[in-house]
Amino acid sequence: MNLYFSYIKVLSIIVLSITTILFSSAQMVAPLARFTSIENKGSALQTSDPAIEDQPSLSVDQWQVSLENFGAVHHATSVSKETFNKLKANAEQNKLIRPDSSSTTDKSTRSAIEPPLMTRSFRGNLRNGSVPMDNSFAISRNGFIVSGINTNLIFTHPDGISRYSAALSDFFKIAGLGTRMYDPRVIYDTETDRFIIMCLHGSEPSNTALVFAFSQTEDPTGRWNIYKIDGNPLGDQYWSDYPNVSISKDDLYVSTLLRDISGDWNYSMVFQISKKDGYASKPLRWKYYADPKNADGSQAFNLVPTPNGWSELIGPGMHFISNENLGGNKYNYYTTTGNLESNPSLMSFQTTGLSTGLAPNGRQKGTVEKLNTFDSRLWSALYLNGIIHVGSHVSTPNGAVGLLYGRFDITNMRMDAEVLTLPDIDFGFPSFSSFSDTEGDDNIIINYLFSGPTIFPSQGQIVVGGKGSTFEWSDPITLKDGGSKISALEGNEERWGDYSTACRRYFDNRVETWSVGMHGESNSYATWLGQFFREKDTAKPKAEFVADITTSMRELDIKFTDITPNNPVEWQWSFPGATPATSIIKNPIVRYPTDGVYDVDLIVKTDLGVDTISKKSYIHIQDPLVKPKADFIQDNDTIFVGQTVQFSSTSTGEIVNYKWTMQGGSPPTSDVKNPSIKYNTPGSYIVALSVENIAGVNSKIKPKAVSVSIASSTKNENLDIKTSLYPNPVMANQALVTCDFEISASLKLHIRVIDSQGKEIKTLWNDRVKSGPNRLQFETTALPSGKYSIQIIDGDKTKSLPLIILK
Repeated sequence: MNLYFSYIKVLSIIVLSITTILFSSAQMVAPLARFTSIENKGSALQTSDPAIEDQPSLSVDQWQVSLENFGAVHHATSVSKETFNKLKANAEQNKLIRPDSSSTTDKSTRSAIEPPLMTRSFRGNLRNGSVPMDNSFAISRNGFIVSGINTNLIFTHPDGISRYSAALSDFFKIAGLGTRMYDPRVIYDTETDRFIIMCLHGSEPSNTALVFAFSQTEDPTGRWNIYKIDGNPLGDQYWSDYPNVSISKDDLYVSTLLRDISGDWNYSMVFQISKKDGYASKPLRWKYYADPKNADGSQAFNLVPTPNGWSELIGPGMHFISNENLGGNKYNYYTTTGNLESNPSLMSFQTTGLSTGLAPNGRQKGTVEKLNTFDSRLWSALYLNGIIHVGSHVSTPNGAVGLLYGRFDITNMRMDAEVLTLPDIDFGFPSFSSFSDTEGDDNIIINYLFSGPTIFPSQGQIVVGGKGSTFEWSDPITLKDGGSKISALEGNEERWGDYSTACRRYFDNRVETWSVGMHGESNSYATWLGQFFREKDTAKPKAEFVADITTSMRELDIKFTDITPNNPVEWQWSFPGATPATSIIKNPIVRYPTDGVYDVDLIVKTDLGVDTISKKSYIHIQDPLVKPKADFIQDNDTIFVGQTVQFSSTSTGEIVNYKWTMQGGSPPTSDVKNPSIKYNTPGSYIVALSVENIAGVNSKIKPKAVSVSIASSTKNENLDIKTSLYPNPVMANQALVTCDFEISASLKLHIRVIDSQGKEIKTLWNDRVKSGPNRLQFETTALPSGKYSIQIIDGDKTKSLPLIILK
């Protein structure tokens, strides 16, 4: 039996409920007007460059670049590194003084709610050098899944078969940034049936950016609108990290922490962005709130926006919440006063509630290595029916890492909370999804990570209900047992988390939630996704199907596969607009003769009953033959700094609009047919052209279109670092090459591939690298056979490593 389940009978819930009721008005606006507040007005309206349209799933030029640092990690928290280390040491000491064997008292209603029923689960993103995993994902009404970790994305379906995978830098390559992409966040917009993907780029003031992709349809394998905005809009010496993301009816919100080069936090930032512009492929309008203040005048830290727990989105503004991340009883509530077009402000309020303490690190089976819990900030929040549900991991009186779950009543500015604790169990990084029939019910499923001295790092779920100070818990279940300890870094601290995600699927009135997180596997990390229903909903089958292609041209075979559990014995398919239009076999194949968007229906019969599933606008048929074909030529591809390249469109198809993007060029964009572009900085640059006619859009991307060098090199072959490049030689079909190197101090390094003629083929890295041992990996499938060099450049110092690609 799983050791986790063996503790169910001794589950203790330490009720640490401290509530503060300030006013009892039933209306949200009236009590808020009575509280002390601060208005953060924010910036004037900003506008980004126009969108670049792309269909990343069609790209075959992928490098899958990742860089992993094996040294100790300094997180950005609200105090200096030295102060935080002392506080963390105190939390660790408290664990030694108060062992898990201390008695606890269960004051909550146990097993009052049925636990969730896990119906399917499968492996998610492959690690590919990611530390930590930073799991984020979303699922659409028809079952399209977009899942991201610190290095890559996958698109999959409820069958768990990946339809697309790419490094973040390959997915966003048309944005013209580097390979330092990290911290992905994925959102599904329930009102427009579209996805939004964002991630961060760069870890220096000069290159920090927020990068966005807005899908043009529900199908993520289709086209996306790509944008980037400055992650340092004040132009000072800081860069954006640790994004939290949510959407309202009109806008997209991103909160970040601004760090200095040493890694310390200096202030917070909130970005309010027009999602309507993103969907419409218009120039992206946005504003920012720099260094917002709490209602007591202190600096706001880690503002967490609150995604709506129901299908109807919050609007026109957005709620945020934060706590005292190092321990305390203050809770800060924030709200924007309207959408971007109304010149909104960010209002700050404060109340008191449950007092928490900084969590010690988590334990894991078979090792003294600890799992870094970071600080005890609120890691996740969810808005549902006037309540903000929040969670974190905190210290407990019995010396463990407890799971904080709280309900913040906006109307009354009241915080009710409990801390869930189990003997020999440490919790981490919770996330939430609604788990009720109606918006008025408050059942929440909590997705979390857990580990302990007799348990490897694992993934679990629990359901909690009740209102106010009443907490009704289900028994916990395990999504994925850890298979090993995590031992990926030097020293005795391993990264854990830093995020998990739970997401409701709003479909056919089902109570269906999906979760993702990480667990230990092969002394490292792995990702697992799971699907959950309520126990009482199992009286009938849950019909489900997938198609192998969902965006296609006309007259191609599309295979539909029934994946309904409990062994259906009868099937009745309906394919309006397809040939054939109906079928009674389990896995039919059909064709669509006409462009359009099509529904698909399936009725299944099992021994448990009959169920129907209807996927609206599931299949997209578009004939590419009537669209334009983008292409261009240029008068030179290798120039010196300060020279100009003349580009000429050779596109076909009655073009009405041209959209050029010239990374590193001046100007960087153009809408003329044949632009002339000057390059002032050495490097190898992307050029992209999108053309449009009445039938649609087509793009041409040349990843290494222009190479710019200085007239004479001043670099010396004297960068003294320990390096190892393997395998070398490498066969053309053997994709992955690894470069291990060690540096004694943090450096900004430019790492690139050059050919035998000295021309830059690919910039693999151009950003700050942490001290200690590092591992850079990349695929060579885009390189033809020949002789190359990997150059590691630090200012005027260079280390060259020969690389041979064999046929």
